[in-house]
Amino acid sequence: MLSQISYVMRQMYELHEYTTPRYLFILPARHSDMALINSVRSWFHTHYKLYFLCECSHEPNEMHVAPHEGYSIKTPQEFIVRYAPYLRMTIKIAQLLLSLGGLVIPQVGSASTAIKHVLSSKFDNDQYYEDMKNQLKMIDSLINRYDNQHKHPDTSVTGQQKSIGAPLQGADLRELESYLERVDNKRSLGNLYRTVTVGGHVRWVCL
Repeated sequence: MLSQISYVMRQMYELHEYTTPRYLFILPARHSDMALINSVRSWFHTHYKLYFLCECSHEPNEMHVAPHEGYSIKTPQEFIVRYAPYLRMTIKIAQLLLSLGGLVIPQVGSASTAIKHVLSSKFDNDQYYEDMKNQLKMIDSLINRYDNQHKHPDTSVTGQQKSIGAPLQGADLRELESYLERVDNKRSLGNLYRTVTVGGHVRWVCL
């Protein structure tokens, strides 16, 4: 009985907290932007797109890019300042997946056709993966540079931990949509749908 109560409480909490996909990363929207992003100032004036990751597998290394062409970020400076600590963590995840051959669109039945129809063909291009690797490395470096420029010696331990990277609260995730252009009318960010596992945990997956 207690385990059932615990399950329901966990499910209710996660359904309330995780109304938006949690795993995301950003990339410059145009390859030509790469040459311009050589300082924090120019970084803020670059056009970025945000991509989500699908949590359809229980194995972390089998996560992949969500079936969506990406969302343009309306106010890059505000977005980066607010989400920099969290982006550091999720970009590390994307880098690891890429090094393991992850981020690959799954080749499973009709789902593969549907996903490829939505995503740009660049995700099928070997050169694009090399470019993505360099872009993720560059963005990770720039986030660190931004933090170093705005780090204060009297920062508290809690503040330092937050700068290093901490999970976003539900409110932060829910406000994520306000930074994105052309949010889906059907409100399924990244063509992902919220499901609940047998353990009562929320996952965002493609169908």
